Amino acid sequence: MGRSRPLRPLRHALETGALNFLTFVARAIPLPAASDLGDVLGRMALPFLAKRRRIATENLERALGLSPRDAEAMTRAVFRQLGRSFVEFLALPAHGWDELNRRVVFDEGIARLEAHAKSGKGAVLVTAHYGNWELFGAAVGRRVGGVAYVFPPQSNPGSGARINETRSRLGVELIDMEQGMRRALKRVLQGGHIGMLMDQDARKIGVHVPFFGRPASTLTGPARLAIRARAPIYFGLLDRTGHATFEGKTLAWLEPIPGADEETELLRLTTAMNEALEKAVRERPDHWYWIHRRWKTPPPDPTT
Repeated sequence: MGRSRPLRPLRHALETGALNFLTFVARAIPLPAASDLGDVLGRMALPFLAKRRRIATENLERALGLSPRDAEAMTRAVFRQLGRSFVEFLALPAHGWDELNRRVVFDEGIARLEAHAKSGKGAVLVTAHYGNWELFGAAVGRRVGGVAYVFPPQSNPGSGARINETRSRLGVELIDMEQGMRRALKRVLQGGHIGMLMDQDARKIGVHVPFFGRPASTLTGPARLAIRARAPIYFGLLDRTGHATFEGKTLAWLEPIPGADEETELLRLTTAMNEALEKAVRERPDHWYWIHRRWKTPPPDPTT
């Protein structure tokens, strides 16, 4: 039997109330001010999220070879960036797309995706927990005529409803991960676009491929979907360039090899995505989600 948690409903209610209040404030002020508010909240969160702070510092030391002092400084920058991105996300529905389009500039790689979409063909859009990833998904969706993202359910239904309301108002269709991949595959086969995030520990369902020199259990969903739909993978991120201004950056355009062995292709495409993400994170380490135990799942023992 699961452990009884009698205070969980109260905690969920408090979290939901705080999130709703923060959303109200974020949407009542200019977007740059909301971004600054997020920076403050990110700083304030540091002493209250000691476990996540420790995880981030340990990850940074091991992955980037930083000294404890430098890793701690980078962890503070990571929290500030996460705070900015989260409050910006909550604020975005209060601002029209004319303003948002002025704040998000894409590199030349988006043209290939737009041309592909205009031809009526679907694609798998991949991003990571990097920068303002929610804005990236919404902005790319505007460029290709809509996108449906596959998301896991939230542990707090009230907070999840608020977050999903924000996504929906930004034009992002939601597909619950528990519904499986059948709906996503149908969408791509019909010429639509499915968005996925691929950079968190995939536990025992993932494939172990290198990430910062260590095997990391990585989701195969994006590669598997691309293979079965015979569709390309567009992998991109959003870099912060100024005060609530951003650049959409194309990391990779990957295409499954027709007729190739599926497991071999899964490994090739997933490895390529990890390599592209690692390069981007090395350039902007404060942008990535270091507070997650990315290498939590050890590789299978080859002797068993």
